[in-house]
Amino acid sequence: MAAPMPAELDADGSSFFYAPLAPLDIPGAEEGDAFEPEIILPSIFDSAPANTQKAAAVLAEASLPDTTPPLPAPVAADSERAEEFISFGDVEQSPAKQSPSKQSLQDQPAEEDGPATEDGALPWAKSSSRIRAPLLRLHNEIVQFCQALTPTAEEFAARSAAIARVGAVIQATWPSAEVQVFGSFLTGLFLPTSDLDLVIINSGCRDVPGGLRALATGLTRKGMARNMQVIAKAKVPIIKFEDPASSFNFDISFDVANGPVAAEYVSTLMHQLPAMRPLVLVLKIFLQQREFNEVYTGGIGSYALLMMVAASLLLHQCRQDDSDAVEASLGVLLLDFFRMYGRALNVDKVGISVRDGGRFFAKASKPDPFLQPDRPHFLAVEDPKDGDNDLCKGSYQILKIRQAFDYAYQQLAAPARRSESILQRIIRTDSVLMGRTPIAEDSEPPL
Repeated sequence: MAAPMPAELDADGSSFFYAPLAPLDIPGAEEGDAFEPEIILPSIFDSAPANTQKAAAVLAEASLPDTTPPLPAPVAADSERAEEFISFGDVEQSPAKQSPSKQSLQDQPAEEDGPATEDGALPWAKSSSRIRAPLLRLHNEIVQFCQALTPTAEEFAARSAAIARVGAVIQATWPSAEVQVFGSFLTGLFLPTSDLDLVIINSGCRDVPGGLRALATGLTRKGMARNMQVIAKAKVPIIKFEDPASSFNFDISFDVANGPVAAEYVSTLMHQLPAMRPLVLVLKIFLQQREFNEVYTGGIGSYALLMMVAASLLLHQCRQDDSDAVEASLGVLLLDFFRMYGRALNVDKVGISVRDGGRFFAKASKPDPFLQPDRPHFLAVEDPKDGDNDLCKGSYQILKIRQAFDYAYQQLAAPARRSESILQRIIRTDSVLMGRTPIAEDSEPPL
């Protein structure tokens, strides 16, 4: 079975990355020369171009109530005064949650201690030390981080071959079955360690748990699976296993046609919102390194994360006066995502959706499971393809996840030395990431 090609993000296929601020390097500049932009930002939230200034003003000057349930301190009595959506009221915050103001960041000296990196030491830190403006530097790091994560032709071929091997076993078991690929491989958002998602269509199998066990037995007998898990009692029964030949992990389900449909919808969204891809890749690594990326362990699934990122872009402050406005800085957008979901969103009463161009909705206006009286702190994310499905209803670790988001926001907003990687504050370096080599910006992805 031939694996389908991931969806292209650009109509002409000429660009795979989001880099609206490029070129950040001055043509003809020698390596090591300091990059002096026309507008030097002495602090993160100082003067910034156009849309960046709008978003920065929201982050720097708005006084927000602390809607993240503190651990272990009790919720403040006046928290009930929080507005129903994202509140911008003058509610006093605790020092730990205080939004970094413009003046406070200007008054603080740059941190002299901390993880400094030589230019080029990290796959995503090339030439970043030449940029003095922290948000522009973070933008540049995100772009190069995504280039480093771009799959090579060899990696794509290895995944395609693994899909073909497993597909052959499935079709030998059910000759009439059709095997479809969906998820991150189809959308082009897969990481080096991402699972491969397959769905078996038209198998004629009426006993899905029994069919999964039969498939597990067939794969095991052929020596094509290890660490096998048959999750038969889930809402969508699946089997999870590792292919010994390639070390790729597989998730296989039966007759769930909404997976490929969702992948097509995600590809459409990414074409409309070019910033989605780089933000999602950073956030997937962020959640994976903290073990918050699996729904069955209480984390946030990939599809839910995609809808969260899309909603944050559609509802961004820069679109408040102009629905077609686009924030150019990925650094601002990542900071705003962490702030929105880590501290600003009133999750007790409000959910988010990408329908109708992005909107908030009152959880009380929706049926179960959006409003869970015993768990009001759960994040509600509407499935755009099924209005009655809450994509985060199983994310029971949401308190810890929101704390991680808020921590990341504070880390990215803190003053930084020019020699320091800002992205490394929230992304832990490991052998997989350090072994990646950024693909040249003018090269085409292996589609």
